[in-house]
Amino acid sequence: MEGRPGPRGRTRIALGVVALAMAIAPMPALANHQSGWTHDHSPSGVPYRPNGYSQLVQYFGQPCNGNANAGRSYWPSAASRGSWGYVNYHSKLVRNVGYNILGHYGYDHKYAASDYGVYGQLCRYIDGTTKWSAHAWGAAIDTNTARNPVGGSTWDGHGSDGKAYGSYIPQQWTGHNWQWGKAWNDPHHFQYVTGY
Repeated sequence: MEGRPGPRGRTRIALGVVALAMAIAPMPALANHQSGWTHDHSPSGVPYRPNGYSQLVQYFGQPCNGNANAGRSYWPSAASRGSWGYVNYHSKLVRNVGYNILGHYGYDHKYAASDYGVYGQLCRYIDGTTKWSAHAWGAAIDTNTARNPVGGSTWDGHGSDGKAYGSYIPQQWTGHNWQWGKAWNDPHHFQYVTGY
């Protein structure tokens, strides 16, 4: 029995074999984590978008109501650069935001395009006014706010990893029927209402 390893030796050999197998084996689960994902452009995936205050209230209800923050999803760089966090929005937008738009980020392997400052529902007025913000209905999302402050007229497309993603993020939001606040110098703002 002198040539055979003892229990400790066998454990070390087994661990070594497992480590080697993990190092050289392909990892399809990571590479294809969303291989079956397809976005949903049906009326539930991209719902009706209201126009103006009356339609906004008719579709989403009164500002700050219980459904305004009933939808939520876990977003990259929401809490801080590179840290994930929850973003809340109206329950009627769950499929559009949490499945379609966030799904694109994952499918395209571009979670890092999102940079610090991703915010959703907040019961507040538009700065300097007594007019409700679209955020009060949970019908607005701000993203990449640190790089794209209010008052800017351009989009800085650098992600949390410092790489340039160009207009990838605005394309995802506008491609799913969101209005881009860049038109009124609020480039980090996307809202699901027009004429307001």
